[in-house]
Amino acid sequence: MAIFIFRHKAQVIFSADETIHIKGVIIQMYKKIVPVILLSVALTACGSANKEATPAAESKTVATNESATTTAQATTTEFKTYDADLFSIDYPASWKEYDTSNLNQPSVQIAFVDPAPKAKFADNLNVTMEASSSNITAKANSEQLINFYETSATYMENFKLIEYKDNDNNSGVLVGEYTQPETKENVVLTQYLVPSNGNFYAISLSLGKASYDNGGKAMVDQMIESFTLNDETNTNNEVTAEQATSSAQTVTADMMTEVVPNVVEDGALDDSTYNYIVDNSNLFPATTAADKKLAKAEVDSTITSKHLFKNINPYLDTMVSLTGDIIQVQEQETAYGTVATIHITDENDNSIVGIYKGSTGDILDGDNVTMRGVPTASYSFENVGGGTTNAVLLTVSTIQKN
Repeated sequence: MAIFIFRHKAQVIFSADETIHIKGVIIQMYKKIVPVILLSVALTACGSANKEATPAAESKTVATNESATTTAQATTTEFKTYDADLFSIDYPASWKEYDTSNLNQPSVQIAFVDPAPKAKFADNLNVTMEASSSNITAKANSEQLINFYETSATYMENFKLIEYKDNDNNSGVLVGEYTQPETKENVVLTQYLVPSNGNFYAISLSLGKASYDNGGKAMVDQMIESFTLNDETNTNNEVTAEQATSSAQTVTADMMTEVVPNVVEDGALDDSTYNYIVDNSNLFPATTAADKKLAKAEVDSTITSKHLFKNINPYLDTMVSLTGDIIQVQEQETAYGTVATIHITDENDNSIVGIYKGSTGDILDGDNVTMRGVPTASYSFENVGGGTTNAVLLTVSTIQKN
């Protein structure tokens, strides 16, 4: 059996419209927010059943006495338990461990595959784990994931959602069905999405539809129920009021730590900017009249775009106010909620790109607006003339139409 690996790659395509780089900000941010989920389908497509799966270098499984009775065949499936430092999970004893080093994807922690499938598609399981912001929930990720599967996943045809249900502690289970393009086999994908103290786990179980309907669902349910976090710090996922407050204070700063590296090559959010956003979290964004007044009072009116384009570094923890005409404004639903990207050019013909955590309401391309926020990075993008345009990235506190 040959295993085919399919990966999602977000691409930024430059066209005659030089403002297309704004789409690059949003597309790359989307990829950065949910890589763990995109990678969790890495083993969902398996080829013909007449070849052996690549064996794992070493198995870490131990036998258990747990079993599940299949609903259709009334037979008993023997399970083993994979027990790692951070988690454990049961899997069918007949399945073989796949050597995840072949994937070159460090977030894939473990994978198992049926070495003797009865159809062209081989049932399989994989577990991924990546660091994530503490405020990201399974529900928020599932919404992006469903949209991606329905519109952009080239390794899935005709994806349709069967169900999504929330579980305790912001986890959730997504079930969908699709056609695997190479084999034309119908596949049922079940994903158990588990956020836990700065990590996000995705347990993905892909079974051919015939296998799923003929007792496979019972196997899937047992594997999901068996998943256990072993790290003592992860055993209690209840969010305290103090933790919730801390999460709310860092959400915009955490978001920008993911945006900046995707806008600036080898870039990172400066510590002073991160701390400024966290210390003034009620201003990012400022949504009440009182907070908007505070944001306006924070502005250093002596700083213009000329200062920022000369050298942004002295102003990375300073609120500024910049006015210009909107070249392009876009909004996208993300794991952080609605996020807007606003590209303006000011009276000095300088380009400023603002990232605003929220909706811009009735603001549209061509409007003249004032953005208040903290300068976050300087970067450049390709323009229609074949050269580059310099720009300043702004984490936006308020945006107002003039």
